[in-house]
Amino acid sequence: MKLGDVCIKIGSGATPRGGSKAYKAEGIPIIRSQNVRDWAFDADGLAYIDDEQSLRLAGVEVKSRDVLLNITGDSVARACMVPDRFVPARVNQHVAIIRAGDRIDPLFLLCWLQMMKPKLLKMASSGATRNALTKSMIGSLEIDLPSLETQQGIASIVEALQLKMTINQQLNDYLAA
Repeated sequence: MKLGDVCIKIGSGATPRGGSKAYKAEGIPIIRSQNVRDWAFDADGLAYIDDEQSLRLAGVEVKSRDVLLNITGDSVARACMVPDRFVPARVNQHVAIIRAGDRIDPLFLLCWLQMMKPKLLKMASSGATRNALTKSMIGSLEIDLPSLETQQGIASIVEALQLKMTINQQLNDYLAA
């Protein structure tokens, strides 16, 4: 089956009118490619928009458990999930939202995208002057899904590993201070 068959949404964002000059010091987060790392969300340099701008970008709202995928430039194919404390948010045009349907676990989806990174990088570099992935490229990816129970088992192991890495990083930061 195709990824588009098991996802509710696959689509890229938009930049508010005025570009970076339109960003605010606080408000609704607008996630850019620099915030999307492999496996992790980086809040450094997170931009914000106001409620009015947010309403105009309602179609690119990030919800809890959405997977984000960088679709342009040197950071193409990096993927993560956004921590709930930054939701609701919006994404700019360099980031795609991939929202899992009821047949695919969102964390399993993130794992699968990370596993597919070499293929995504190859697709992104084919025939273009700038690395890019399109909605149709992402949606047409073939995926063999194990049972939802198996997906959730894999996701729980990955979640435990991510928690351990977070705790280790916090400990390292504490020791360095």
